[in-house]
Amino acid sequence: MLPGGELPLRVFEPRYRQMLTDHIEESDGRSTVRFGVVLIARGSEVGGGEVRRGVGTMARADVTERHPDGRALLSGSGTHRFRVVEWLPDDPYPLARVEVLPEPSPTDADLARLHSIDQRLRAVMRQAFEAAGKDVDTIFAALDIIDADPLTADISPVYRWANRLQIEPHDQQRLLEAVDPSGQLDVLDDVMEGLEARAAFGRG
Repeated sequence: MLPGGELPLRVFEPRYRQMLTDHIEESDGRSTVRFGVVLIARGSEVGGGEVRRGVGTMARADVTERHPDGRALLSGSGTHRFRVVEWLPDDPYPLARVEVLPEPSPTDADLARLHSIDQRLRAVMRQAFEAAGKDVDTIFAALDIIDADPLTADISPVYRWANRLQIEPHDQQRLLEAVDPSGQLDVLDDVMEGLEARAAFGRG
């Protein structure tokens, strides 16, 4: 998950039911919980014993449904990146000391690169939407409205673009671990090259 990305969750495993009990916050009739999300490098998160990556995303989630036995449905979103300083013993859910990672603002050159990538994406999208008989201009107008929403102003445009594309977890991790927007744009360039290659293959 990236900052600004959506995170629907079904909480059913006992250790995460306990996490919810320990960290749920109540305010104005609203139940929320904050936690960190990291990619599993090896193993399965169900049952424990997994190997976790060291950079992840903090999330804030609304508890939309909760059962007496602790099972719950959450609807959350990513807020910012963090780096794990030290993994602590599970108790019973994963615990860690973390540091928040800074988000350097994109330079004018970075924004120009992102605009170029966005235009390439729109060309691929136009091809797919027109082939499906959809109103391309209306879809693009809706995307422009979303980009102008002040509620998204604190999310890096790089993350907004990547969330729109719904890139694969491996590439999301590369974005999170990149030290600056230029490195993140290198990842997006790679993703776009793959999309363009698949689109060209589809035309062939």
